[in-house]
Amino acid sequence: MSKIGEDWENGKLSIATEHVASNVAQTLVKIIMEQVSGSGKKKKIMICVPVGEEHHIGCDVLETYLTIKGFKVYNMGTSIPTESIIEFLNMKKPDVVLISITIQDNVSAGQRLAKKIREKSKIPIFIGGYAMQIDNPPKFEGNVIGETSLEEIPKMLRKIPLTS
Repeated sequence: MSKIGEDWENGKLSIATEHVASNVAQTLVKIIMEQVSGSGKKKKIMICVPVGEEHHIGCDVLETYLTIKGFKVYNMGTSIPTESIIEFLNMKKPDVVLISITIQDNVSAGQRLAKKIREKSKIPIFIGGYAMQIDNPPKFEGNVIGETSLEEIPKMLRKIPLTS
């Protein structure tokens, strides 16, 4: 998907082609999720994006992978106001929050989201996504994991104590 995004940005692909590719990827993630069994009796993980971030394929892939690894995952999707994310956090009490940021323009919104979560909770916050895969990522109220591989994330999450 990164290559497709780069090709679109460089004018090698049309926006229509990029959207078709994204829809195919989303469909594949849904098919995989339907095949996953188990209720996820391990840690509860909340995945969210800041207001303005409309890219969620990374979140969907991460949800699928973590579910397969036995975690209970709450994938908030896109277009969720920050206050709704905080309300959900208070209601479900996940053990960890993962914030995904794909577009650089959404980094400030991600910083605000992490700060608001930190004001309401001591829950561990990790920030990743394509926008964080840069040298010297910006500061957050949480840990930036931009260069962490998908395989390393469950190992990292297992080291965090359960909150409930």
